[in-house]
Amino acid sequence: MGGAAEWADTAVEVFREVRPIADRLPQDRFEVIADRHERRGDAAQRVLGAVARETGLRQQIDVRTAPGQTATSLGLAVERRIRDLLRSEDWAGDAQIAEAAARARDLAPRPVLVKTRDGLVLQAFTAGERTRPAVVLVPPCGMPVELSHRWLRALGTDHFVVTWQTRGLFDPGGPAEGMPSGVSDQVDDLLAVLDALDLPTCHVMGLCGGAVLALAAACRRPERFGSMSLWHGDYDFGAGSIKTDHQRDVQAMMEMGAESPERAAAYQKLMLRPAALAGLPERAAPLVLYPYATPQLFHHYCRLNSAIMSFDASGLLGGITQPTLVVTSRTDTTAHPAGSRRVAASLARARLVEEPSGDHLSVFDTSSRLIGLAAGFVAEQHSSAPGCR
Repeated sequence: MGGAAEWADTAVEVFREVRPIADRLPQDRFEVIADRHERRGDAAQRVLGAVARETGLRQQIDVRTAPGQTATSLGLAVERRIRDLLRSEDWAGDAQIAEAAARARDLAPRPVLVKTRDGLVLQAFTAGERTRPAVVLVPPCGMPVELSHRWLRALGTDHFVVTWQTRGLFDPGGPAEGMPSGVSDQVDDLLAVLDALDLPTCHVMGLCGGAVLALAAACRRPERFGSMSLWHGDYDFGAGSIKTDHQRDVQAMMEMGAESPERAAAYQKLMLRPAALAGLPERAAPLVLYPYATPQLFHHYCRLNSAIMSFDASGLLGGITQPTLVVTSRTDTTAHPAGSRRVAASLARARLVEEPSGDHLSVFDTSSRLIGLAAGFVAEQHSSAPGCR
């Protein structure tokens, strides 16, 4: 498969990835700025409109040669991601787009609703066969499941892969005021997902702040986790923690946004400036900016993420005996690699892999090397016999 069919698959993936944030934005259209060659008359308008309809995007796509409205960083993130589709010369027709959308629905992770101990309902997702070894992916706080889709597809070939979306942040009506948001509450959610899917034990894979939740869960209920992998973890160890400037800046913003809805609204407004897109890869931008979409969403994201970023993990490390793969890179300027080095040195059975390069978000691009690293470690620790998860 290639040419127009491949373009259709890519276009459907792009629109599915921008939809979570688009659903939260008040605007009724996105302006896609194309030069006259890219526009090809009305063809671009027609083809992008067909993809929008097939993927359920609420907004109209308006292809223009110059902007007609002032865009926020959130709208620009969506528009730039869509605009990139016009650079190809292999646009698909309506039938190919419909086929690609049907394929995407068939291959999408299966949704499962999970009730938490405190009465919330989580959106969990599974990929792969139930009889395979189980891998539970703990995502970064507040990120749509679409950010992890490539991991789910890659690992779902030989594993039963499970993940979920952060409590409250994906409810249609938004989070309830006063919703519990501590690390303990979020670990409860992880355990609720395991219970709902009847997984007595699994490999737990924590990414970014999810690594902190994985450690806390393994410390609380060690019998539920046969092994762990911790990827580019965002750790705090109390006074003297080595952190990047980015970590310190984000932690300070999270703490202030968590104080009150009013403080959160003020900081969320700043994040609407186009400058907020600086340094964000085009593919990741609509996904990582999701929890900034509304003041209410941002306030609760700050409460949840601040709890993770300020959680002193040093007290957890001595009691964890599971085999653990710890992955970072020397060039990660988001989560300092020193945190991962400290975790690996403190755990009883850890193996540290420090990649020579790779930014923080590159872990979600699922290179063949990273997929092999993850799958190989799970294979080393677990058999594929049913029930041995």
